Amino acid sequence: MPTLARRKSLSEQLHLLIELGRWIPVSALVGVMAGSASALLLVSLNYATDIREKHTWMILLLAPAGWVVGLLYQKFGSRIEAGNNLILEETHDPTSTIPVRMTPLVLIGTIVTHLFGGSAGREGTAIQMGASLADQLARPFRLAPHDRRILLMAGISAGFASVFGTPLAGAIFGLEVLAIGKLSYDAITPCILAAFVGDIVTHAWGVHHTIYKVSEVPRMSISGLIYSMIAGIAFGLVAMGFAKLTHLVSHTGRRFIANPTLRPVAGGLIVTTAVFAIGTSRTLKYLGLGIPTIVASFNSTVAPFDFAVKAIFTAVTLGTGFKGGEVTPLFYIGSTLGNSLSHILPLPPSLLAAMGFAGVFAGAANTPIASTLMAVELFGAEAGAYAGIACVISYLFSGHAGIYQAQRVGKSKHLTNIAEEGLSLASVATLRDTSQNYSLDEINDFGYMGGTDMKHLGVLRMYFSASEMRQADSWWKRIAPQTLGAYLLKQAKDHGIEQALLHRVIGGYLKGQDLVMDTGEIPPARLPQCLELVGDEEDLESFIKHNQDHLKNVRTVFLHGREAEMEAAIDREELEQALEIEQTDAFKASGNKRKEDR
Repeated sequence: MPTLARRKSLSEQLHLLIELGRWIPVSALVGVMAGSASALLLVSLNYATDIREKHTWMILLLAPAGWVVGLLYQKFGSRIEAGNNLILEETHDPTSTIPVRMTPLVLIGTIVTHLFGGSAGREGTAIQMGASLADQLARPFRLAPHDRRILLMAGISAGFASVFGTPLAGAIFGLEVLAIGKLSYDAITPCILAAFVGDIVTHAWGVHHTIYKVSEVPRMSISGLIYSMIAGIAFGLVAMGFAKLTHLVSHTGRRFIANPTLRPVAGGLIVTTAVFAIGTSRTLKYLGLGIPTIVASFNSTVAPFDFAVKAIFTAVTLGTGFKGGEVTPLFYIGSTLGNSLSHILPLPPSLLAAMGFAGVFAGAANTPIASTLMAVELFGAEAGAYAGIACVISYLFSGHAGIYQAQRVGKSKHLTNIAEEGLSLASVATLRDTSQNYSLDEINDFGYMGGTDMKHLGVLRMYFSASEMRQADSWWKRIAPQTLGAYLLKQAKDHGIEQALLHRVIGGYLKGQDLVMDTGEIPPARLPQCLELVGDEEDLESFIKHNQDHLKNVRTVFLHGREAEMEAAIDREELEQALEIEQTDAFKASGNKRKEDR
């Protein structure tokens, strides 16, 4: 027995070594490409900023420049206009390769935005370049959809790490940004390798990052902890306000300006008018990245309204279609807000600036761990401790809002919003804003609105263990096995099946097996799963025939025509009964008691 155990252990380590060897060259390539792209971006933005500051009159051309950016994306980038949200969507549900033209288009768009006076950042550009370049490796390396997802995450990490010079924060950002409250540890090695390589490559090109110095850090105490939490609440509320303001500007523009090329023109006119109406001596600091003001917030006192004005300028710029990122403006908003809070909270201004720098970003991006690591990398461990407290509290108080609409709610921040888990932030906003309630009477027995004709509808259900793997037909697939559930889902998509759901159950057992319950974060290996496919009967029969070798150990139930309709009718009746029960006083009382027990 000990010999057998040692053999299994050695086999496991061998597989891990092979897997690591497979990802090292891929991650290194991602890091090299993202690091080089970030170096080009940073150098280009420095030149653009210098030119604009020497020729202030160029701000008058911001509206025409916006029209050019809008026209470029209309002609060549309609599919990639979503930017960071497209990256997140493809990472969640890999479908088609991100066009490589995203890299030059977003680079040109960002440079134009900064050259003519838009208020924007650079992280969005770096992430889009890193991910789009990384995605081009999926085909040559023949990566499966799951591996392509990891590849995109590595591209996100490399882009973020290289543009800010924070490899640890960049690595975790790629894992944390996808879903609120959840980390994808399956990608941790490629992400950390790509992030460090990207940072090294950027420095190798001779590009350096701004240094921020915290002049005074008091020893941590109970009062310091409380003040950090109070500051965190302010950072979270401002982060939520900025995210909602940016989305409001975007929605308003889409509602009233149908032509997408004219939205940046409108935004450019608003920014230009505000700059020259208020006076360039007062407003130039709000344009571009705003690095000098961020540095000033660490060294001196800044105007208490700087954070609000920067938020408005940035929301108008990005919300109307200019390109760039939100993170550097968030650094500006956070550091100046923190500096202003030093008039109220008895903490050093430079420390509060550092806390706001990381805290507002944590709340707006919903990435408290990455933001804390960034604070440690930029300001040191002692200041990072204060920033970490502020980041966590800011993350909580920003609610289910954020700058990335495609980000999903993996784990709700509050018990009252558990129903929003699994939804994107865009869906959450829509769900909260809509006042229309659909009646069950409007839904037919097949679950469709109206009288949709589904005479040839069939339902195929397959039951198998969570640990069940697809049958490997090559040595390479034996080295890197794929779960049966993931494989069958991909096959269902390829066969044109209308709907596919892989259910994770709370507990159960399969024929001849013991009862298994899911009581933790990680499901037991023998926990049953149910893959349900809904679609045309011919498509379902074709699916079964094509995958019969993989279904030998799978129990299948095929509901044809009338059987499927009867099954749906039963489900509908159970749903109606459940809704009636939820309205009873006894059910509401038990729900309140459960909340009190928690």
